[in-house]
Amino acid sequence: MAVNVIPLRRAAWSRYWQNFGFWNIVTLGAFALLLFFLVYPLLAVFGQSLTSKTGDLFEGYRKFFSQPYYSNSLTNSLLVSIPATIGSLVIGVPLAYIVTRYTIPGRALIRAAVVITLLSPPFIGAYAWVVMLGRAGLLNRFLENFGIQVPSIYGPVGLIFVFTITHYPFVFLIVSSAIRSIDQSIEDAARNLGSGEVKTLFTVLLPILLPSITAGVLLSFMTIVADFGTPMIIGESFRVLPTHIYSEFINEMGGNPMMASAMSVILIAICLLALALQRYYSFKTSYNVQCVRPLETRQPHGVAGALMIAFADLVILVSLLPIVVIFFSSFSIGRGSIVTSNFSLENYERILYNVPTAITNTFFLATLSASIGIVLAMFIAYVLVRGKTRWRGVLDSLVALPNAIPGTVIAVGFIIIFNQPPFLITGTWMILVVSYVIRRLPYGVRACVAMLQQIDASIEEASVNLGVPPMRTFARVVVPLMAPAILAGGIMTWVTTISELSSTILLYSGPYATMTVKIFSNVFSNDFGNASALAMILIAATFVPLFLMYRFLGERAEQAL
Repeated sequence: MAVNVIPLRRAAWSRYWQNFGFWNIVTLGAFALLLFFLVYPLLAVFGQSLTSKTGDLFEGYRKFFSQPYYSNSLTNSLLVSIPATIGSLVIGVPLAYIVTRYTIPGRALIRAAVVITLLSPPFIGAYAWVVMLGRAGLLNRFLENFGIQVPSIYGPVGLIFVFTITHYPFVFLIVSSAIRSIDQSIEDAARNLGSGEVKTLFTVLLPILLPSITAGVLLSFMTIVADFGTPMIIGESFRVLPTHIYSEFINEMGGNPMMASAMSVILIAICLLALALQRYYSFKTSYNVQCVRPLETRQPHGVAGALMIAFADLVILVSLLPIVVIFFSSFSIGRGSIVTSNFSLENYERILYNVPTAITNTFFLATLSASIGIVLAMFIAYVLVRGKTRWRGVLDSLVALPNAIPGTVIAVGFIIIFNQPPFLITGTWMILVVSYVIRRLPYGVRACVAMLQQIDASIEEASVNLGVPPMRTFARVVVPLMAPAILAGGIMTWVTTISELSSTILLYSGPYATMTVKIFSNVFSNDFGNASALAMILIAATFVPLFLMYRFLGERAEQAL
């Protein structure tokens, strides 16, 4: 008797699926995704850095450390990154304490200004300072009327200043969040034992805050040392690692990718070393604090109160000044790098006529990448929170890895891997989407993990016990409860993607240029009017989603930052 084997095979596959588990499939898929699109390109960069065309092992590293032309880029990176990180610490910690502990005027505005500063593309801030303090800058020309000569913004001093102003928000946001998690009883106990306000701050509160402070300093340092756009705009001949990697790779697209790869590995090593030191220090000094009653806010009084308000206002004024300058220069009819007082809509008309594709490319690529990224983030976050596999810690580390890898390095790895069959996608829009998804995946995962930790697992268990399959339970029960985190994570992914430059500048091809690429090229061609108009569109595209996110989610929105 003939037997139809197809239904039997289907039944066997159904039993195998049920026994293996839907979330095990998701876990394997997450590992496969990260290993192929993140670890594999990084290994390819490392492999290419080892040998030259002649087969000489470690030639790239020997040349880097023996020739000042290469090794100076490492020295220069540390020369500006360390002082700028210290500057971020000096500004971020006091500002966080003032805004969180004291009811100074405009507290909400200050926090909003800090978030805008954090999420505005750093290279746009650098370009705005060129408009103000460049060789033909607005402030320079104004002060020259009074016989005051101000050094231009170009060079290492200017880099340290701009890096500090654009990166202190990392320290501010993390430290202010930590301050809000300290219970008032801790301060009360210290005060009852005779400790004064200043002594309590330095002997009780600061030790509790140290892990958060080091986390903020780490993020600040890693983003500074990996920043590509700011040094390209105001560094001039002062080369740092990301700009040198770019120049080596672009100049030698058929010549010397070995040196670009070797410098990429050194840049990765710096970031990973900073990450390891911070985690070790946080583990050694962490405190388990249960917050029942947050620290009470106070009214600022006397000279000290006036100085705190003045400090906070000055920091925010300097932080927002670049956006104000870009706004007015976008309406100015300029001559090259000279911004005039003649205003019109000519710059906006020109960009809408000349580069409409860059605008549509930016929104299309960002929307597609954010959509894919947040869907992946939902599944990966569920595995990290609810999964029972022993490999959760490894998966968590892989998800966090893109935060420690500069975009320039990821771009180099993608070009090595995807520039030949069977994965030939270099020069297409797909390589940009893949890069954006991988680079910004931590934002969505972090937001969804924070929300899932607040959802009682018994809700899902009840659904499964009633016969609803795990996948359907996830879609109908868990996803609606995660909606605020999905919204926040998706917006954060979208906002940071539209301002991405470091990987885009290496991966894009002509038809798929984005607004960041066009702004970058306009700045280098001294077309400040067009650059300002494009920058204002980009800033508006950043501000509007953030405003809506805070409007509907309130303080929960900061979980995605």
